[in-house]
Amino acid sequence: MVVVAAVGAYSAIDRSANFKPAKATISYIDRNCDIIETTYDGDYNRKSTRKYRDSCNSIDEWDKVKTKRNKVVSGKAVVHLDYTAPQNGQAETAELVFDGRDDEFYTMKAGDEVNILVSNTQPRKIRKA
Repeated sequence: MVVVAAVGAYSAIDRSANFKPAKATISYIDRNCDIIETTYDGDYNRKSTRKYRDSCNSIDEWDKVKTKRNKVVSGKAVVHLDYTAPQNGQAETAELVFDGRDDEFYTMKAGDEVNILVSNTQPRKIRKA
């Protein structure tokens, strides 16, 4: 129990001492998906499984899948961000990566604003806030 508290305290101190909060704008997203569709018979026995692998936007079912989450989705989204580093006022770009387990994987789109933490020593090094 004490170890968990110590790790949490260290993480909070590390963030406040080494990172500054900032707002970033999503310029574009490279989202690749593996969508697994399983069909079952009347007794709920698995009948067949199909797997789609491509850019999420090129998969016909993507709009339905991202709202209903009716299929198993794995994959990764590389989110390209533009922001102004609070340390020096310079325009910067960086990337965050999300996978199919993250809500952001489904909801983020180009033009959205996100909260990030920018490293005090390396303005191109960021974390999700």
